[in-house]
Amino acid sequence: MLQILQKNADESSFCPLCQASMYFIEAEEFDKEILFHQCSHCHHQVFQDENRNCHCERCTAKRKKLMQETRIQEQRKIASKNKDIQELDLHQLSFMHKLFLLSILDQQVHEHTQHQEFIDWENIKYHTITPSYLFQNHLMKQLLKDNILVPRDFSSELSQYYINVRLDGYSEPSLFSITQALRQLFYENLSQGVPFKNSDEVKSALYTLLYQEIIQFAQYYCRTWGVQIAGNQSFQTFCFRLLDSLAVGQIYYLVQTALEYLHHQKALQARNENFINTNLLKKTLQQYRERSLAEKWETSTLPRLPNLPLSKMSEILFFHFLGYDESIFFQPVWRSWSKIEPRLNFYSQKRCMNCGSNELTVDYDADDYVSLICRNCNHQDHYFTR
Repeated sequence: MLQILQKNADESSFCPLCQASMYFIEAEEFDKEILFHQCSHCHHQVFQDENRNCHCERCTAKRKKLMQETRIQEQRKIASKNKDIQELDLHQLSFMHKLFLLSILDQQVHEHTQHQEFIDWENIKYHTITPSYLFQNHLMKQLLKDNILVPRDFSSELSQYYINVRLDGYSEPSLFSITQALRQLFYENLSQGVPFKNSDEVKSALYTLLYQEIIQFAQYYCRTWGVQIAGNQSFQTFCFRLLDSLAVGQIYYLVQTALEYLHHQKALQARNENFINTNLLKKTLQQYRERSLAEKWETSTLPRLPNLPLSKMSEILFFHFLGYDESIFFQPVWRSWSKIEPRLNFYSQKRCMNCGSNELTVDYDADDYVSLICRNCNHQDHYFTR
């Protein structure tokens, strides 16, 4: 128990937590002199002896949190020892997961800049990685569930993760190696490998990202009214049907018109509890669509709002990997897809005509003609892709 001997105001010292003035205190404990500063407001203590701990409310709460997180880390480590965590090869990941990982890493990891060997999620989770935060959270949960991302051992920050994949047969590749491998898959026009199993996997990702663009548009619009809105499975299915026949810009117009109507009718709620706003929007869009088909209306097209942030995920998929431009938002998906599908189908099915290997290097690539060399037997094949 500390026994205070002398307590004086120290006008030259300020609390590191709340910036209030501090007292300089001379105390004694078991005949040992103890010198420290104590905040006049929050009672935070700064000891000259670094081995002593402060017991103010904030420091006590911080230690409790640290102990709790350490226990969780220990439990996870014990669980991982008792259960083998499967380490997937990078190429075994789904197309969507590869795309999401590259969207996280592409702006963080470069050859000539310093970076950590882990993903510090707390620092980047509010970057525009995906069109909507809920979608981003969903993908993160999938990566954690599949052990593609694993928490750092003995870390006080639970939002720091290692990427648990193999690359070219090697365990624990560097973050830069993983990033470069993903860049080759998505930025090199399929000449350095194929990141998908079949074209349907890419089509599914395309529809999903365009749907998320619609959600982002609706959320951006509702934010000005202080109204929450989000997607759900029913609304996604409905939007997928719309995407089969309408351009994203036309759906923007329908969504804007429907939201304006619902806002004017004061039907939208501040909180989207039980997806009340989402369901109202879906019902209104259904009515608009049915009436437009019955009366043969021509649906107007809205451009993508210039101040609506374009997510890294959309940028990589639409513009880099698929090679589209802004027209992706102004024409139906089937028209955009018809231009790229034959090429994707070809690359997903290509095999060496001599030995059957799929380890092929692109020697020459034109719009409708490609020459491939097998890395296994050096046989060269020539194909028309249309």
